[in-house]
Amino acid sequence: MSADATLTNPATGRLSVQTVECLHRLLGGDARTEEMVLQFIAHKYGAKNLFYLPPHVATAILKRPADFIQAAKNHCEPELKF
Repeated sequence: MSADATLTNPATGRLSVQTVECLHRLLGGDARTEEMVLQFIAHKYGAKNLFYLPPHVATAILKRPADFIQAAKNHCEPELKF
């Protein structure tokens, strides 16, 4: 069984509630950042919320959340990127 498989709920095929809660703790807190993250995942992965992220993306976020937040900010506010 792969690490990605343990992140998903076998009944739904979506990320497990525990995984999404962990992602939310890492990515949440600031309403503007949360909005950017949701906009970014919708555009890049076609995910309407964190439950629908591909497992390999969730794994990458869990390993390096700051990099993911920065990518979301760069996507949503490219004029601020330098």
